[in-house]
Amino acid sequence: MGRILVMLAILCFYAAPAWAAPVTVAVNAEATVAGPLMTLGDLATITGDDKERVKALAAIKLGDAPSPGHRLALTSDALGARLAGSGADLSEINWLVPPTIVVTTAAQTVGGDRLLAVATEALRAQLATADGDIELAIAPVGATSDVMAPLGSVDIKAEFPAGIRFNAPTTAVTAISVDGRTFTTVSLRFNVKAFQQVVVAARNIAAREEITPDCVRTERREIGRMAGYITDIGKVVGLAARRPITAGTPLTEAAVDKPVMVRRGAAVIIVAKAGGMIITAGGRAMQDGREGEAIRVQNVTSKRILSARVVDPNTVQVIIYGGR
Repeated sequence: MGRILVMLAILCFYAAPAWAAPVTVAVNAEATVAGPLMTLGDLATITGDDKERVKALAAIKLGDAPSPGHRLALTSDALGARLAGSGADLSEINWLVPPTIVVTTAAQTVGGDRLLAVATEALRAQLATADGDIELAIAPVGATSDVMAPLGSVDIKAEFPAGIRFNAPTTAVTAISVDGRTFTTVSLRFNVKAFQQVVVAARNIAAREEITPDCVRTERREIGRMAGYITDIGKVVGLAARRPITAGTPLTEAAVDKPVMVRRGAAVIIVAKAGGMIITAGGRAMQDGREGEAIRVQNVTSKRILSARVVDPNTVQVIIYGGR
């Protein structure tokens, strides 16, 4: 039965009826459609007194349109087969059909430079910081081609599913939507670098040396691969180097610490609180200690070893006190 319908539809193109048909379908040799589907009304001029039937014929779906900006050549036989497959009433129609119909889907160009601009702005927004001293260097990797999209209002959004990376290219998945519907996505890659003024050693600094203003300065450095870097000289002055730091090396939180306030073997006053009383005793530090750090101390009278927190160069406070 299907084959008979196909043949009947095809024959309609080559043999117009002897009587005056109430509807005429004049198919254009070239047609432009909006996509994503094409209808008979897109390809032909349909006339007749029966407006409802003209409307119904125009709405017959003929399959997917070509991709935006591309062409599709349909023979009259292929068009007839598509019409027969639609199941529509094709009787009493005067068909005017050329041997070949070239269908083009209308398109607009979304420039590669526009895609790059949107993705770059999204990168900057994600890396936005309250510290305006940070400078970004964002460079695309490779060329970005233009994209042919359907007609309509274009919206572009960029996301970074793998996050923003500083030690390898960052991938931006850029979605192109037309009239609120996603048309396609384009993956773009960027090399991203961040720079900031950071504190570096102005000269060699020895281990345990106290840091003074003259031994540090700030320099513009790439910070993307750095952890714990310091931007304010005031935050390191008065601290001590945990290990030797060579000139030009950025100072990090792991490289500095509070200076030793109590040296091992130093005489200290041990302060303990018991109830409402404050008890003091002479003691000796068993190890170096920084302000606020817990160290072992010995009560010089009882010889008992206690754990105490460094208060100042001469005083430690017992953490837990159970008597002398």
